Amino acid sequence: MTSPDSRDNQDNFDLGFDEIPADALERLPDPELARHWPQSLVDMLQVIEAEYVAVGIAPRIAQRLAFSTLRILAYYHGGQVFYLAKGDQLDRALRDHQIWCEFDGSNHAELARRYDKGVMQIYKILAEQRSLHRNRVQPGLF
Repeated sequence: MTSPDSRDNQDNFDLGFDEIPADALERLPDPELARHWPQSLVDMLQVIEAEYVAVGIAPRIAQRLAFSTLRILAYYHGGQVFYLAKGDQLDRALRDHQIWCEFDGSNHAELARRYDKGVMQIYKILAEQRSLHRNRVQPGLF
């Protein structure tokens, strides 16, 4: 599978919709352009951009990053129906992944303190993350 960056640049930020002009990014937010996109796509773009601005990224850069983020999501999930968790479930999944990334093989107690969890909870989270990682890296035979 090729990455979106390695593909030919003639796709003009192809998000799966016909007739998106090559200068689409320069024209955002353009009501005429937005009318050709599904409202949910415009909403996602605006939410992503607002979050980038909220964390201190300059508005013009945030706009470009939001467009790129949406483009990569469309590349990997376009044409599919996929579930996106929200609220506590999403926060928990992101926290657990962060714990997995910070685990060095012996810092259970440190992670428990940092994330205000018991050491046994950290062991459980790591076991779940290890299983998820194994399934991603080494899919089942059947």
